[in-house]
Amino acid sequence: MSEGERIASIPPWRVIACLCLVLQIVVLTSLTSALQEESWFVGTVTATVEEGPLMLEGVSVNVTIDMQEDQDDLSIDFFGPLRLNHWQEERDSRATLSMQEGKEYDERVNETFDSPSPSAIKSMTLTLIQTGIGLSVLLLVLVCGDLWKQRSRLWLTATRRLVSLGSIINTLMVLILILLVLPASWLGTIAENPKDLADSDENEAFLAHAEFSTDSSLGVDGFTLEFEASGYDIGMIRPANRSAVEAEPPASGTEDAESFILVAGEMRTETPNYLVQMIYYWFAIWVVLPFVLLIQQRVAIDSRLAPLRITE
Repeated sequence: MSEGERIASIPPWRVIACLCLVLQIVVLTSLTSALQEESWFVGTVTATVEEGPLMLEGVSVNVTIDMQEDQDDLSIDFFGPLRLNHWQEERDSRATLSMQEGKEYDERVNETFDSPSPSAIKSMTLTLIQTGIGLSVLLLVLVCGDLWKQRSRLWLTATRRLVSLGSIINTLMVLILILLVLPASWLGTIAENPKDLADSDENEAFLAHAEFSTDSSLGVDGFTLEFEASGYDIGMIRPANRSAVEAEPPASGTEDAESFILVAGEMRTETPNYLVQMIYYWFAIWVVLPFVLLIQQRVAIDSRLAPLRITE
């Protein structure tokens, strides 16, 4: 058999599969470079005090982050800093949390916002991308191993399909980590460390009878989360009355009832264009094209077996 005839005998689906796998490797390599040089996402959190003690109503904060691999560009803007400072001083004068109370508060926060840090998620994402490249290379080897055969041995076919499924799930996990888990982890970090944003070394008290409600919308270009949190600020209640307030809400009109605080806000993320394109690439060359090739391979095999069935 001449070289031309040998090349012509290669099943078309294997050629297309090899090109598809090379394209996967190129896309994942480009994604790694983009994540190292550009923003992972741009996020904003805006929160306003709707109700609060000591003229705290109307005080707002706007946090903006341009998250990158090595160093995040973070900016914080306060509206009403004098009122916010007065509120903080009054809380401190009513007795900062004791060491035991601070420990209990930290435990409650950890239970509420128990999630990996943004840096851990970034590292996990880059590791999964390298894993995806490895899976695509492995699939390329498996496909080229029987390049001139329409149908491989059963164990080889099963292995190839399992690796292909793993590649699809792996790349999907990369997208989920970047688009959803990373922004959520950043928001959890803000909620877990409010004193870091306020440059305060004091322990922050928790909200008694806290209520938290959210309303979210998700799109390819990012997602929006509207939230509302309310409760009685334990830091505004004198230590002697804290146990009673924790047991049940204070009666309306009492001094302790003035500690009620209601904060409403919004978290919004903007997905970079290269990640939006990655979503379409994943759907096209990880999901649709392999499925089409699977059907085409099945049809080709059936057409070759058809004469044998007629003969029988």
